[in-house]
Amino acid sequence: MPIFLGDFAGFIDGKKDDLRNKILKGKPNWLEEDFKKYINAHWVALESLNDFLVSPADLDVLAVDSSVYTNLLSNGGIFYIIRSLAVRKDIVGKRLKVDVIFSRDKMSRIRELITAKMEMLEFEVALEALKNGFNGNAVLLDGSLYGRASHVPIESKVEEERDALLRYFKVYKELLDFCQKSGTLLVGVSKESRSTFYRDHLLSLIFDEKLKELDLEEEDKKRLMEIFHQILDVEKIAFSKFSKLKEKYNDKLETIELILKELASSRPDYQLIMNYVHSIGFMRPLLLGPSIRMSRRLKEYYENPKGSIEKYFPRLAMEKGADFIQWATKVLCSILKFPSFISFYILLDPRDSPIRVDTPYYGKSLIEVGWPEPVNVEISNLLKVMVSGYCGLNSYNLWLKNVDEKVRLRRKVVDEIYFPYLERLFGEKIIRGRGYRRVKFL
Repeated sequence: MPIFLGDFAGFIDGKKDDLRNKILKGKPNWLEEDFKKYINAHWVALESLNDFLVSPADLDVLAVDSSVYTNLLSNGGIFYIIRSLAVRKDIVGKRLKVDVIFSRDKMSRIRELITAKMEMLEFEVALEALKNGFNGNAVLLDGSLYGRASHVPIESKVEEERDALLRYFKVYKELLDFCQKSGTLLVGVSKESRSTFYRDHLLSLIFDEKLKELDLEEEDKKRLMEIFHQILDVEKIAFSKFSKLKEKYNDKLETIELILKELASSRPDYQLIMNYVHSIGFMRPLLLGPSIRMSRRLKEYYENPKGSIEKYFPRLAMEKGADFIQWATKVLCSILKFPSFISFYILLDPRDSPIRVDTPYYGKSLIEVGWPEPVNVEISNLLKVMVSGYCGLNSYNLWLKNVDEKVRLRRKVVDEIYFPYLERLFGEKIIRGRGYRRVKFL
């Protein structure tokens, strides 16, 4: 019998109701009734999926995914292997990169760099397949397209990779441009995303409604609106401003305070949908613009692209000079032309968690969009792909599952094939770091 089993049972018994709600429902929600009302207004229920269901064999879908293995070496270097695949009915494109990173940067920043390199390989294999003639129903990438556009280009502290994020955006823009010209549907698919864009949009509607009901001075209403938008940028300053208004109006601002606290919390969109939606369907699409942080950076690029390169890529600008600055400036200017993105959630089984999908919207550039806004777009082709590829609770997309199984890099393969090959090639044993047995995939 496990020695902690009795302790576990006793601990759980003392707080079972609280723990049950946290596990099954998430954080307590003091705005529950308001969220229910607005979610139901934005939810499009489907009586049946049959209108969008076709045989997967009748759809020509290109699925793209990647995997990564990392290991800390005894010399302080971080060894990594990245693999990326594009799969149609068979493999039509692949990339592999193996290297060692030496950097004094934080491990979290190094992981972000490796993740960006992994995503860039996905862009490259998708672009290769498109240039080789793929013109099917959709290109699916595992993960958010919007999230990938939200990286902030900055010089890496890895010497050989200082321009990594510039190359990342260059390839991403090429992929978006090719899909626009060819009319190819590019879709990012993610499950249990931590995104809060829909919650934020609904909160803005709740906030506007509650604010109109309050008897406040018009100038103070304007201040509260400014505070609402500041919460996601400078939370401490925003709440400091709010506390002064709260002193003035006392209990009148109780509901507004709940809204601001909810906006500052970490409740993801999918938790709201799982708690308040009980039918198959989808949320009405929203058009997403840049985050507040990225918006400021885009404004800098627009006003002074050359100066931005010298500011955010100082080593490269100094070492490589005018040619690099000219090339990098073109990349920054291309970021200003990135399309905005449509994003929404689909629930294909009431027992499941919702799937987030996003796709480029070429009618507006990213920089032209502010707060998430409703958009009226035709999504039937996208729904057809998502519904036809859904495999129930075990797999939210058969094409992405297929490519994931092919590209996934298991530790056993690295231990029994890749490392022995390198050791035979080098004629020496590779000593890995002392934490090797605890290493997990990124």
